[in-house]
Amino acid sequence: MEFIRKDIHNSAWKVRNTMQFTIDDAINVPDSHLDMERLVLVKGNVVVDEIQAMVDRFQIKGTLNYQILYSADKENSAFDSIEGKVPFVEYINADGTTEGDYIEVHASLNDLTVTMLHSRKISLKALVGMDYQVKKNEDFSVITDIEDCEGTEVLTGNLSMMCLKLQRKDMVQVEEKVEIPANKPNIYQVIWKSLSVTGAQMKPADGYLLVSGTLCVFLVYTAEEEGMPVQYFNMEVPFETRLDEDMTNEDMISGSVLALDQYHIKVIPDENGEDRLIDIGVEFKAEIKLYGREDLKLLKDAYSTEMELNPKTRDFSVQHLLLRNCAKTKVTELVMMPKQHSVLQICNVEGAVSVEETERSAKGIIVEGVVGAQVTYLNKGENGALSSTNFDVPFTYEIEVPGMQEDVTYSIVPFVDQITAMQISENQLEIKAEVSLDVLAFTNERTKVVTDMESAPVNYERKKSLPGVIGYVVKKDDTLWSIAKKYYTTVAQIKNINEMESDEITPGERLVILKD
Repeated sequence: MEFIRKDIHNSAWKVRNTMQFTIDDAINVPDSHLDMERLVLVKGNVVVDEIQAMVDRFQIKGTLNYQILYSADKENSAFDSIEGKVPFVEYINADGTTEGDYIEVHASLNDLTVTMLHSRKISLKALVGMDYQVKKNEDFSVITDIEDCEGTEVLTGNLSMMCLKLQRKDMVQVEEKVEIPANKPNIYQVIWKSLSVTGAQMKPADGYLLVSGTLCVFLVYTAEEEGMPVQYFNMEVPFETRLDEDMTNEDMISGSVLALDQYHIKVIPDENGEDRLIDIGVEFKAEIKLYGREDLKLLKDAYSTEMELNPKTRDFSVQHLLLRNCAKTKVTELVMMPKQHSVLQICNVEGAVSVEETERSAKGIIVEGVVGAQVTYLNKGENGALSSTNFDVPFTYEIEVPGMQEDVTYSIVPFVDQITAMQISENQLEIKAEVSLDVLAFTNERTKVVTDMESAPVNYERKKSLPGVIGYVVKKDDTLWSIAKKYYTTVAQIKNINEMESDEITPGERLVILKD
């Protein structure tokens, strides 16, 4: 008797939660930089570098990247900027976690506050939000069939499930060169450069992953001509690149996430030697996770008239795809400018979104989150000085999930598709954003599979005690298989003697059974 086996690679959800933690640091202005007079712009992002599972908790290591633009001399419109990284290590309590678990973390920078302590030192405080999931990896072997089994009856069945086909981390690099707008003068000195990403996605295709999105670039600079005011522009640069992967195909379901790690923006000469080209280099951290449907033939039971067979089973969680969708919602809110700030002209708007809480509902999933908008503008209250202000716009949206039940597991990845600010008056703005909520939901069921089969000599005393011909009345929950197994015969023999055309039986039905 030979067992045909198949390896199963599966994962089961154990813990899912959201939490926040703070980062607090004091930063000195480098000696090579000018003294600070006024903060103008602050930008940051959080990058997760390492995750380590422990008993009932896990460790996360990461980096807070920051950029700070400040005015050094208001009268002469002198600016300077500093940038750097603040490493952090956090221990997150998660009951039930073990060292072999897989932990998935989506981190977002919910707030970044920079305060000038004096002209050479600043205080930096960040609030980091985390959505994490702890999963238990289940790797085991199952029996799908039995060969060389004379005298043995085998019952097989089909099982359809969504399996995690590919899970790994990778880096994605994007390089683009673009020309500055034609109506802008040549660049002399860059004062500020920042980049954000919208619409980033990874789509599986045959043999590769298609990575695409839009780079949103904002640049502030001084022109070559003397006496010209500070110049700025923003531009959207679409990108598309490929990650080769032999295992992928277009039928796979993606749960992948693309996170901005670091970037550079450099000014380079064009073909005429003028500083009008922007060289953009971006590095993303890619959390690649691809699911695929798998139809399995599995052994459900077996018995023999020549020996006693004892199947060994185990439970495991089977996932079925319930929903893969990108829900979109529009967020609008009127906001008031801070005191002594009035808008002469809006220069740039950047946005980020974070999910603070999710809750199951009768129709699906209720999402509560915040869109953070950073508006850069010329401040009329300070004679047109470059300034910026941050606004938090809360939102609530219900994602419709047909068939939503308590056993449904889901993940939601939010991102901003677009964001704008419209000036209503000198002191009032209207923030408009379009937010995408990328949701992946599965139903889960527990099922038994046969992992091994023990054999022993047949119980001849019991077999001899059974009469040769039996009149049997079908009971509730009986099947032809269970009856044949009990009386050392076969389903085919029972059907043949009783002239049955199907395997269907009903309680109270009378059958004639001949012992083999």
